[in-house]
Amino acid sequence: MKNIPVFAIQPSVICCDLCNLEQEIHRWENAGVQSLHVDVLDGAFAPSLPVGIDTFFQLSKRTALPFDIHIMSLNNKWFIEQCLRMRPARICFQAEEENDPEGRLRQIRDAGIPAGIALSPTTPFLSVKALIDQADYLLLMRIKPGYAGFADEAVTIDMEKRIEEARRILDAERPGRDIIIDGRVTMQDIRDLRKLGATCFVGGSRSLFSSGDYTENYLRACSMYMEE
Repeated sequence: MKNIPVFAIQPSVICCDLCNLEQEIHRWENAGVQSLHVDVLDGAFAPSLPVGIDTFFQLSKRTALPFDIHIMSLNNKWFIEQCLRMRPARICFQAEEENDPEGRLRQIRDAGIPAGIALSPTTPFLSVKALIDQADYLLLMRIKPGYAGFADEAVTIDMEKRIEEARRILDAERPGRDIIIDGRVTMQDIRDLRKLGATCFVGGSRSLFSSGDYTENYLRACSMYMEE
């Protein structure tokens, strides 16, 4: 759809049929998506390991769609090194267990790639405010990292207030940076949270994968995104 930014509406690769991953990505290409959200987990930071790093590396050779990578790991330095082999469009990492977040941002930027940070729902902005000021973009989790497959894991935070606070902090020094919303995103969320300052949405089972018609799902999500 015209006028939709490259990263605006992204299918989450780990929500695909993982036994037919290449075919699934081609379906999204045909649907018109412009980027893919790639969750890289280590099985330790979060209790999930749906796809290994080598699988993503092979997949990167089979599609021209840019990868927007989200690392959830206890060893961000190593995973960043591996992800850089895929020449992704950008990389973010969870801030909670990183002892040298400034170093990790430099590591990504030195490779010529935009660097972002991701925050779990319970991580307060004030605890990482200096880091947020250095980031090229921000990802906000609505559920605990790695719990996407847990049906009982619900969104319990005031997301509207959190987005407004994030937008205010980001725009105070460098306006225009993206805010990605990840976890339990519905079609209605895309419309409502967009109006509050979120700019990118990761689609899973409640939006982009809500039916088997990927083209219809994507076009509907784009329409919600563009709604005034």
